[in-house]
Amino acid sequence: MSLVPTIYRSTDPGAPLLSGVPGALIALLDAVLVDGYGVGAGRKDGLGWKKGFGGVNIRAYQNSQAFGTGYFLRVDDTAARSALLRGYSSMSDLNTGEDATPSPALKTSGSMWEKSNVASGALRHWIAIGTERFFYLFVDTGGNYGTQGYSGTHGHYAGDITSMKPGDRHHFTVSYKGSDSEASSTVGYGFRARAWNDFGGADTQTSAFIGRSMSGVPGSTRAYVSASAATTSGVALGSQSNYPTYPYGGNGGLLYSPIDVLENAMQPRGFLPGAFAPIHRRPFPEMTVVTDVDGLPVGTQLLAKCVTVDSFAGGFNETYTGQILIDITNAWA
Repeated sequence: MSLVPTIYRSTDPGAPLLSGVPGALIALLDAVLVDGYGVGAGRKDGLGWKKGFGGVNIRAYQNSQAFGTGYFLRVDDTAARSALLRGYSSMSDLNTGEDATPSPALKTSGSMWEKSNVASGALRHWIAIGTERFFYLFVDTGGNYGTQGYSGTHGHYAGDITSMKPGDRHHFTVSYKGSDSEASSTVGYGFRARAWNDFGGADTQTSAFIGRSMSGVPGSTRAYVSASAATTSGVALGSQSNYPTYPYGGNGGLLYSPIDVLENAMQPRGFLPGAFAPIHRRPFPEMTVVTDVDGLPVGTQLLAKCVTVDSFAGGFNETYTGQILIDITNAWA
């Protein structure tokens, strides 16, 4: 495929359904990452990942070896309401690999992503955006699409972040919900920001796991996200209450920054690919396409995507929902 992102929605013709049953996330990822879906003019090809190994409701997908790390993403989707994910730099079979991300020392079973708040076939809407080396997945975990659209979704991501380290081969990242328990209100922490100087390594401070630290020593490391002017820890990106109003009086438009990924206090590793954090509190209606942003190439379009943390079944919440801006035009670095 490409490093230019593709958008997939549960409302697309032929899109796979997601629900709280075993194998539902695998069906979605098979389609989005590898096989594609739809027919004729409405068909969407997969992102260009490969199926490395497979079993009953378990897969190992591999991102681009030519343009990425070639890491594998193992997805154990044998439970109803959630799945367990782990990255590997290489794999010899479905259950054996190197550079486990998160390592068993950090997480015995892997990083939990939730599909639904109920163990049933009740439909859960979703939207995915990605490339052949990284993707975002937003899930309507609480089943609120009928009243909230996509604005109450919880976000996940996996793949190669944009690394600051030259020649980095272990910047593959798997997001974390902030808890190892199904139905915990601790959810969506892949987009829960912290100040640069505030990280103690706790689960509730962790946004993701990276293959190795910047030192290159084997062993995965915890990571968290931040952004310019993020001075309040524990709130969603784009939700800080003391941010200036949009449009900003100083430039008549948008203030924004890359989304920083740090592996320890004051230790940045890189950025989330193709994504920005507004330095305003949810400046745009959900799914607005923002154009003519100063500092970006002419013609760039940014998709405004709400991100909810902590509010599990309720979805969108004035306190807990923030917003990110995703580049849907240019190749992601």
